[in-house]
Amino acid sequence: MTVRVLDLGSSRRERTQPLAWWITSAAPLVTAAVAFIWILNTQLLRLYSVSAPSWDLGQTQQLLWSLANGYGWTSSFEYGHNFLGIHLEPILLPIAAVERIWPSPVVPLVFAAAGLAATAPAAFLMFRALLQDRRGGQWLALALAVPMPFWAATQQAASSQFHPENLALAFAMVAVWAGLRARPWLLWTLAVLVLSCKEDQTYTAFVVGLVVWRVGPLAMRPHGRRVMIMAAAWLVVGVGLFQGLVRGTGYSPDVAYYWWVLNPAEPNFFLRNVMRPDAWLVISGLLLSVAALPLLAPRWLLLAIPPLIANLMSSHDAQGRLHQHYVMVLMFPVIIAAALGARRLLAMPAVRARLRPTAWLAVAVPGLAVGLFAGQLPPAFGADNWLFTRPPAADRLLAATSVIPADAPVYADDGAAVWLADRRLIEVLPSQLPLGRYVVIDREDWAHRPQATAARADEIALLAASGRRLLVDDGRFQVWSPESS
Repeated sequence: MTVRVLDLGSSRRERTQPLAWWITSAAPLVTAAVAFIWILNTQLLRLYSVSAPSWDLGQTQQLLWSLANGYGWTSSFEYGHNFLGIHLEPILLPIAAVERIWPSPVVPLVFAAAGLAATAPAAFLMFRALLQDRRGGQWLALALAVPMPFWAATQQAASSQFHPENLALAFAMVAVWAGLRARPWLLWTLAVLVLSCKEDQTYTAFVVGLVVWRVGPLAMRPHGRRVMIMAAAWLVVGVGLFQGLVRGTGYSPDVAYYWWVLNPAEPNFFLRNVMRPDAWLVISGLLLSVAALPLLAPRWLLLAIPPLIANLMSSHDAQGRLHQHYVMVLMFPVIIAAALGARRLLAMPAVRARLRPTAWLAVAVPGLAVGLFAGQLPPAFGADNWLFTRPPAADRLLAATSVIPADAPVYADDGAAVWLADRRLIEVLPSQLPLGRYVVIDREDWAHRPQATAARADEIALLAASGRRLLVDDGRFQVWSPESS
């Protein structure tokens, strides 16, 4: 009888293991597909209602168009300066190649949504590699990975539409997996891709190398050290020397955002950001999203301090609050600390004895709950529903602006500028009317919110008094000729 019971138990486990494998393998991929559709849909709602921000979607779209059409790294949003001197983002080149085939602001939004959605399968691979074959490890990895595209922090990144950092997090997590699974060429390829996303991703690449060096198999640890060296060299040579040579005396966000440190007349932005609750709420939400597991690996959690301090010292308001894409560089070290904290938790004999493996699925609840209550995309309670419920108007805009020659210089209201960015000179309408450019007015411009009608009425009066001709007026959009015509 005892032998028969053991045989029945063994056969039940054998049937359960393939089922668990299929569930844990399919769930991250299904999650990625659902998240991609959801994130992209929210972004397209803003884009097609002419409510997408010109910074940075319009600016990026013009840069992609410029690269795709052979005009190089120039953007009139940056006053014609070489963009490589401002941000080092070679990852834009393959995206620009797609724009040659499909020139549309939809393209960067597709890449951004794909990058954020891919965090689910990428995180699952990394967590499984770090947790190895510990009892319950696959279920805990699943619980941590599946909610990631829906985290409040991920929604913060998505809310700013496109930024190359949206791709870096998934690259970094798969790079760690490659290092732990002894795939050096994949590790190096992904580390280079991480570096190509933006200059501040040198820190992310450094952390990738550190994890492989400290936790990876013996044969891969030298590769981890070399990745760290490459990241440091990229910071010195690429960010320090190359960007400095390209930029010359031109604009640098590093100088603009941190110049206050050397200027006693400026307010102390570090203290201001520390005293405000915004950044601490973001950090608390991030820790809750990973069920506070980083607290079990406090030394690894210290890796989050350098990017946190860098953000808090910035005079740029969104960066100091850890809003929009600025939270991305902080997410990776927190996720690494969570993975190593989870490994320590699974190694505790008391925990292994008391919890069934599937009980770890409950760890998914905090991340989903924080995303629902604090997220920036509908149906999250923190979403600005006004931005996502405006009626489509892109076709009206394109019809109205069809009178403008293809490469004529244009000033336009904020949302309209995104759709008109495929030209060499495009800027958001300033307070003083420019000469020699077409002007596009949106009576319902999203950036002016409820005051749009009054603000646009004043602008329209100035345009009429300037001697320009009104070429098109469809009730919402107006197109005015250059003053010289």
